[in-house]
Amino acid sequence: MAFEILKIMIKEEWRLHTSLFGNRMFAFFPLMIGISAFIASMFLPNIQTIMTTQQMLQSANYIFILFGVTIGSFGLTGKEILNRRFGQASLIAYSSRSLPVSERTIFLNFLIKDIIYYVILWILPITFGLVFATLFIEINTISILLVCGTLILSFLIGLSIVFFLSTIYAHSIKLLIVFLTIGLVVFLVLINFYNIGITTLLLPYSMYYNPSLSKFFLIMFLIFTPSTISLIFLKVDYPEKKRQYKNSLMDLSYKFKFSQHSYYIAKDFLDLKRSEGGLGKIIFSFLFPIGLTWLFLYIFLELIPTVKAIMIFAVFLGIVSASIYNILTAFDTFNPYMFLPVKVSTIIKSKITSYLIVSIFSLLILVLATISLNQLEWFIPALFSFVTISVYSLSMTIYFAGLHPTILFYNSKIFAQYICTVSPILFVFTIVSILDPFIMLASPVLLIPASFVLKKSYKKWDKWKPLSI
Repeated sequence: MAFEILKIMIKEEWRLHTSLFGNRMFAFFPLMIGISAFIASMFLPNIQTIMTTQQMLQSANYIFILFGVTIGSFGLTGKEILNRRFGQASLIAYSSRSLPVSERTIFLNFLIKDIIYYVILWILPITFGLVFATLFIEINTISILLVCGTLILSFLIGLSIVFFLSTIYAHSIKLLIVFLTIGLVVFLVLINFYNIGITTLLLPYSMYYNPSLSKFFLIMFLIFTPSTISLIFLKVDYPEKKRQYKNSLMDLSYKFKFSQHSYYIAKDFLDLKRSEGGLGKIIFSFLFPIGLTWLFLYIFLELIPTVKAIMIFAVFLGIVSASIYNILTAFDTFNPYMFLPVKVSTIIKSKITSYLIVSIFSLLILVLATISLNQLEWFIPALFSFVTISVYSLSMTIYFAGLHPTILFYNSKIFAQYICTVSPILFVFTIVSILDPFIMLASPVLLIPASFVLKKSYKKWDKWKPLSI
């Protein structure tokens, strides 16, 4: 029965996306990822003149751990996935109501399906791209395959550990704090008193250079044990109880009275507050882009040690902050609004305001990074750069994906168009930030075309038929 459910879920995921984009467009997405990986691999010999192979492999493992971290917050968003996303898109998710199948069995299959989904769409195409590149550059094919194996293990470790932590969070924030404190203490003890390096604790990376059965079994333990515990204590099957909330829509909307869309903004924050995980969803989902930003900063400092680090950090922080908009739209579709006299553009405008409010979190990160890097003299140019690239990236996200970026970006054509419009700006901002940071004081000029794109987006999505998901 369980295997049958998994097969049906995989078919359902395929049909959902192909019905939106067509077979070719959706199938072309992993091909595009593979081509991108192949092109990036062709530059490996050049990168090796600046970074060692060990540094590149270590960085790649960090990326895949962080990738797993973003996928691993199933325990945090489990009920929302079943109640909100799949309540409209899938009858399978609710089959436990009519068939002798437990919700944990359903969710286990959902977890396995998503792992297969991400491996096929992202990890395998990257692997094939790297392997294909070995035909043109002097890199051992076996070594590349082993590297890809370590990357998959890093992804699964990140997914499993954060799945475990997010499940704890769903039960008790205090318990999560205790676990994190214990983990931090153990980490510091291993490094300071036992002289165990961070690279040794990065087990897949360590096993690549010093393979052993003990490391392999420890990796398997880190993958399967936390996931098993999380599934046992998964907070999906809630006891019957009434949830009563004070009618705070009017009070909260009054706080947002500066916007004509105050009621919709208030709804966003009430949804966030009352849903499982609350702000934790923002924190967990933001770990990956922040980690990527740190990694890009590390690479640039390796390439150009004299670079103004905060400027590079601001550029990449701006581009990845768009993930906040993805979170705000991930579990909220336009379908419930179709019975009201509300335009799609109205909801988009309210989401933009909500995005700008939550982005204060990104701004605080920029301030802390500036202080920690001791580069306060560059803060104003960095701030201008961050705001401009963030708004520009948001405008392009809305133009190409509207209220469904987490879905429509799996359309290879839409994703390619987005990359082609954002990447050149990102490249120019990065180069200019390196040459003369004060030139970035003129960067707000880009807000003019961004504003034009947003206005065009409103007209576009008002004419578009909402997705039936």
